[in-house]
Amino acid sequence: MRSKTIFSILVPLVFLILHFGPRQLPKPGSYTELVLVREIAPLLLTALAIWWLHGRDWRKLPGAWGLRADALEALKTAFVFCLPMLVGYALLAGFRVSITWNSFLLGCLWAAISEELFFRGFVFGQLFRFAGWGFLAAGLLNALVFGSAHLWQAGDPGSAIGIFAVTALGGLWFAWLYIEWRNNLWMPMAMHFFMNLWWNLFDAGPNAGGGLAANLFRAATIAISIIWTIRMKRRRGLPLEITRLTLLP
Repeated sequence: MRSKTIFSILVPLVFLILHFGPRQLPKPGSYTELVLVREIAPLLLTALAIWWLHGRDWRKLPGAWGLRADALEALKTAFVFCLPMLVGYALLAGFRVSITWNSFLLGCLWAAISEELFFRGFVFGQLFRFAGWGFLAAGLLNALVFGSAHLWQAGDPGSAIGIFAVTALGGLWFAWLYIEWRNNLWMPMAMHFFMNLWWNLFDAGPNAGGGLAANLFRAATIAISIIWTIRMKRRRGLPLEITRLTLLP
């Protein structure tokens, strides 16, 4: 594994290149090319960067990326955490379902996988777990870039502020879940998937900002996940990972 200094330099640099670089290229001619250039290729290069940072050993990639953990436990637990959104949005929509196959694949499944691998597993995870950054610095960087990545949904300054605030705080919370569930990236990935799924399934809002009612159920999901996680760790006799000692470098 490389030194902490190498991690601290290379991870932000790779992030800037992979996040903003493809958007400077001419727009691809087809939707397939767009996904390849702006979604799949950057993720493959992210894997390559993690591979190099961890001694060019592919066997270390799953653990370094937070994927060598219990995916099934994460999936089951996340489903329970997200029940307030499922029930609440179903009631608000009168149980009318409105989702397309395209929004399911891209807005729910692919968004959860790609964004968690990049923002939490790479940007946040490598800096916090291996570069020696504190949770506050690594978490805020992750939150800021995650929030800014959703600004394309905004139609005016007011909605932009709401979208940025909700998604940035969400990015910070996902990072906390990732670490407190013992570096299990499947946990925020599953949470991301179910939250997007229920949002899209019942058309809870025109963008990630949402309205008051939608955000109340989203806040309930977040509160349950935090309380459950803390109580779970106490029952298992495990200390919290994010404390005053790990907030700062």
